[in-house]
Amino acid sequence: MNRVLATLLLALCLTGFACGAALADEAGVLTEGELAAWLNALLRSTVDATPLNAPVGEESLTADGYAFLYPQATLYYNKPLLDAQSALAAVAVTDGALAMPRGVRLGAPAEMLMAAYGWLNPDLTGDATAATLYTLDQLPDAAYWAWAQRAGGTLQSVQCGIHARMGEGRYTDTGVIYTVENGEVSDIRIYGLRAVTDLAGVRANLAAMGGGAPAGSAPATGVTTRSDAQPFAQSDLQFARLDFLTLNEKGALALLGAPAAEDWAQEADGDWLHTLAYPAATLVFTLDANRENARLDSLSIMGGGLAGPRGLAAGMGLTEAMALFAADGAGRVAGQAALLYGDGQTPPFGTLERDGATGAAKLRYATVLAGGGVVALHLTFVNDTLIELMIYRY
Repeated sequence: MNRVLATLLLALCLTGFACGAALADEAGVLTEGELAAWLNALLRSTVDATPLNAPVGEESLTADGYAFLYPQATLYYNKPLLDAQSALAAVAVTDGALAMPRGVRLGAPAEMLMAAYGWLNPDLTGDATAATLYTLDQLPDAAYWAWAQRAGGTLQSVQCGIHARMGEGRYTDTGVIYTVENGEVSDIRIYGLRAVTDLAGVRANLAAMGGGAPAGSAPATGVTTRSDAQPFAQSDLQFARLDFLTLNEKGALALLGAPAAEDWAQEADGDWLHTLAYPAATLVFTLDANRENARLDSLSIMGGGLAGPRGLAAGMGLTEAMALFAADGAGRVAGQAALLYGDGQTPPFGTLERDGATGAAKLRYATVLAGGGVVALHLTFVNDTLIELMIYRY
């Protein structure tokens, strides 16, 4: 696979999961399709180009990933070598001549930025520091929002968020941040191209727009409590008489019985998603075009006495759950996440995110499989009590 095809997979993933994208386009919000088209053009422009910092080494590792410096932009990947497994995590625009969505380039006046995204609230009506520009709820397929930060009447930044459904219970957590200084756009950053959130997180962001700020916008607080437990690993995928990596539909029926509901959905590439829904669990299998060769892609447990890796179960406290996995106690942060171990981008890693407005917290762990691929464990807490755990491939 050449580099263009490998990197285009990321942009395509932003367009393939939101059934409501056409309606969103009509609403005028920044959509996954619009962003993906821009990303595709950018990636094509770098396919035959050599990064200015080649060869890229460990000195190029940042919180966003490994920085590949090109004249028009810095591209952040999950590894220092570009191959079929490379994944783009973020982009920072560096060239004012680079074409951008809606023509808002580096150096563009603040008025142009507001015309592109703030047509519903041109006066920045909101609180003293922030104002909602738009929200569009098309759940369960997708959701979109934008908000502006300001100091009095001076615009400081605009952030546009995109949550497109990636599968059962999973959404992109992607967007663009425009920074404004002296009345002009001084920085443009595309973030979260590998980030995932859940339905609760999407709803929290939409709800928080009423207060003029997305959930999790407050600075993260680092974790200084150390845990000498082992990091989340492939061995944790065998629990409660099942093996996440080998469980098929027949095995699921033997373990859990007949589902309360099930659903079939065909994806754009011809593969099928088969969802088995139980009162306390949901399993999503991917099958080929002939509905064969099933592979478990995600497993969610919401209670019912079902236990997950290392005895995790609904009702467990946040502190107790964190103690089951490694934490270096260094108090590091990256964006809105406290880093428990790793960099929060390249597996293996563990992170904690808190939402002060709702009291929700999310633990995320990821590990690399021996045969390739990544599996993540996502734990959702309300009032520091575990309400759902999800294991999924990405």
